[in-house]
Amino acid sequence: MLLTDEQNKRVKLMAYESEKIAELVAELEQLAKDTDATKLIIYAKKADIPAFTALGYQQEGTIDGFYNGENAHMLCRYTTQERATSAEPQVADEIVAASLARQSAESAQAKELPAGYVLTEATEADAEELAELYGIVFPVYPTPMNDPAYIKKTMQASTYYCVIRAEGKIVCAASAEVDPQFGSAEMTDCATHPDYLGKGLLQPVMIALEQKMEAMGIYYLYTLTRAQSAGMNITAAKQGYRYRGRLINNCTIVSGYEDMNIWVKPLRETHD
Repeated sequence: MLLTDEQNKRVKLMAYESEKIAELVAELEQLAKDTDATKLIIYAKKADIPAFTALGYQQEGTIDGFYNGENAHMLCRYTTQERATSAEPQVADEIVAASLARQSAESAQAKELPAGYVLTEATEADAEELAELYGIVFPVYPTPMNDPAYIKKTMQASTYYCVIRAEGKIVCAASAEVDPQFGSAEMTDCATHPDYLGKGLLQPVMIALEQKMEAMGIYYLYTLTRAQSAGMNITAAKQGYRYRGRLINNCTIVSGYEDMNIWVKPLRETHD
């Protein structure tokens, strides 16, 4: 399965037959040339890592359980030194360390919502308001979340949103982007309106999404967090997610290309 992401200038190989590695990598390289992609990503099985590294790919992390319980190892290659170079690796390392230091068994318990705040699952009728929130929080984002039509499209394609309302308006939101083929879900699109920061709103939203995923039989959860921004890394750690690596200059968000940390929360055993 070869995928093109022109906005973020990257191409991905997400599912493959091991006996066709050389052929598929050649196709991936050609696709990168055709689309001017500067980052090539392979979701690899553990046994195939040596074959991919021999072709110039390096491992950046792991998403545990990504393939219906089987781990996906994230291997990458860059076509420019600029794209391959992390802007502030020391800051990112410090944020991970600080986040892990705040991780504890009891920290995943959500605070009670303030009086008048209501948590619900979002529907297509909320697309306009969701798009407005995302447009305020993220002037630049890897996907067009400021477009109501795009949000409706994601809802129709196995993405589930939970929101918190205050005084009738959506002030916090997040989504679980389910891949039905692989039985895993990315916890993503986390946004809190600037006027409502510091109230601990995101944690109950993530808990609600996790509970929904488990009820649906989606047991392998992960989230990608901005490596140079402490907030979501701390939230992920407090929610019991484990740090599993860093994707360098992975996508455009807020300040341009940014590193993204991998955090995983499998709800069942995983394997290589």
